[in-house]
Amino acid sequence: MPSENKRLDNEFDIFISNSVYPDATPIFAYSLKSLDKIKDDCIIIIDTNALLVPYSIGKEGLEQIKRTYKKLVSEKRLFLPGQVAREFARNRANKLAELFQQLNSKRNSPQSLQKGRYPLLESLPEYQDSVRIEQQIDELLKQYRKLLGNVLEHVHNWSWNDPVSLIYSELFSLDVVYDFKYDEKSIKEDLRRRQIHKLPPGYKDSGKDDDGIGDLLIWYTILEIGKKHSKSVIFVSGEEKSDWWHKIDKQTLYPRYELVDEFRRNSDEQSFHIIPFSRFLNLYGASDSTVEEVREEESRLSIEFTLIGEFIHKWQTLEQSLILKYRLADPSAPDEWRIRLIIGKLFHLHLLDKDLVADIEKLQMIRNAFVHDRTITEVRSEAEIKNEISRLNKIIDIVNQISVDD
Repeated sequence: MPSENKRLDNEFDIFISNSVYPDATPIFAYSLKSLDKIKDDCIIIIDTNALLVPYSIGKEGLEQIKRTYKKLVSEKRLFLPGQVAREFARNRANKLAELFQQLNSKRNSPQSLQKGRYPLLESLPEYQDSVRIEQQIDELLKQYRKLLGNVLEHVHNWSWNDPVSLIYSELFSLDVVYDFKYDEKSIKEDLRRRQIHKLPPGYKDSGKDDDGIGDLLIWYTILEIGKKHSKSVIFVSGEEKSDWWHKIDKQTLYPRYELVDEFRRNSDEQSFHIIPFSRFLNLYGASDSTVEEVREEESRLSIEFTLIGEFIHKWQTLEQSLILKYRLADPSAPDEWRIRLIIGKLFHLHLLDKDLVADIEKLQMIRNAFVHDRTITEVRSEAEIKNEISRLNKIIDIVNQISVDD
């Protein structure tokens, strides 16, 4: 939007590098300590996505995760930012709902074998055997559905006492959850500064309804812990966005140097690392099978998040196209409009038909679910997300071809 871009240009600080790196000497003089050198004495901070991974892990893996956490808690080296705990509270229900839906789908299909009556074949021994096996299979399917129903009832009755939550409630005391007091106005100002200058972390989430404040609150907590303890920090996170990482060909390489240097300045020259949950477990002695199980889940989630990111990017393109068409139709329109209002206005101007409005509104519901939860909620599979992205592309083409003169 031209007016927004102009406002951003006016706020852009051409000397921003001086505040990002107030002392240039450490850029060459500072040496980041390796994971092997810090792992026995550093602070471990867990991100929300790492807390959610165990919901897809088996019993043996859960036990190893519990032992790893328990040892670090006993050494007073494990912390959860308050923002992470709040995000976990919001997302836990989604993980259980996903599990419930998958089990419910398994229970409801197949109902039974498709049988037909073929009197002409009744004299054949082979046909008689097949009918008998059909009956046995149907009985097994009946038992299967009943057992799954019992499992679903068990899941339905969970109330913060699922296996993962029980581990966390046992281990994560008040000393583990680190919730510091902060000035909301100054944090909002810093968030704005980081977004304008694309400074990590959080600017990649500026499209969220909360402007991406969550990542910045977690980062502030990391800085507070580093300052209080004057120790290096390992941040255990599945985060892969470029406002946390230097990336090439969609692969993460190193944490953004701005983060490394900001942590150094706030922690008396200590080191900052980001690692995925699987590497964290491997670093602290979990079995190869558990590490591999977690790594497979991380890989699945990485594909999911990549597709979600693509969907959100396409949605933003559609939003911009709709806003442009509306402004061409009504040059006196205000700078800021809710997208639902724009769709309604375009419909009344006969630029969008009823079916197209319905399609856009459905896609907006999916977008909202992704932005709020970053999880699969409205659609459930990789293929379905790809299908929704394809639908978005088609609608973008249709909107771009709309002639306002019509």
